[in-house]
Amino acid sequence: MARLTVEEERLSETCILYELSRKVLENDLARMEEAPLKLKDPYIRLLERTIHMIGRELSLTKMRMKKIGLKVELNSRDDTFSEYTIFFRGYAMTAKYMNAHLKNQVAETIESCFFRHPQGPAG
Repeated sequence: MARLTVEEERLSETCILYELSRKVLENDLARMEEAPLKLKDPYIRLLERTIHMIGRELSLTKMRMKKIGLKVELNSRDDTFSEYTIFFRGYAMTAKYMNAHLKNQVAETIESCFFRHPQGPAG
């Protein structure tokens, strides 16, 4: 059975995390727009900027994946696991990830994006 290279594994996991992070932030943005906050515009701009940044990174990741013939598809998700099929070099591999672990990694991904390009007050 063929195995993923280190780069293929890194790219497939990065793709999964960016897709999940974008979905979480898009859902949060929809909720934020309805939230009864006094100053919600800064939060909305932060979420929009982060969604844009993650979308750009996801696009670059998918371009790299396409170059090497790597593809990731979600098969199923239940309360405990998410199962993905990874297609690479003519092979297919199933990978199961614990949802709790994915949740922690998505939180770390989002947090790192929040602090990647800090913008101070205009002045």
